[in-house]
Amino acid sequence: MNIKVVGDIRVGKIQPSLTGNPIVDDVLIQHFCDRLKEKLNSLQLFIDIIPDHFFDVTKPCADIILMDRRIISDLPDELIMNFKIIDIDHNDILRGNITGALKGLKRYDSGKNVSTI
Repeated sequence: MNIKVVGDIRVGKIQPSLTGNPIVDDVLIQHFCDRLKEKLNSLQLFIDIIPDHFFDVTKPCADIILMDRRIISDLPDELIMNFKIIDIDHNDILRGNITGALKGLKRYDSGKNVSTI
């Protein structure tokens, strides 16, 4: 199991951006991923945290997806209902604040020890 972080999407009809600048988006999303991975590793949960700039609703995915709430509101429910999505506050991704993500992962019952956070 991986955790993918979607803070922007660079393909398809709908291409929401975190800041409007793809270089800045890369750095901010990677920083969020790094902080989350450090915290999970400190809890002995060795899970890959992957920034996903190319989220595609037509490709099934078994991973947990942490997605910016602003992106979720742009996507039709019927397109994302088959994914394991945890909504994350837009400002948390911008600031590297992983508290909301950790709370979301605690609530999420994946059967893969994520609930031990």
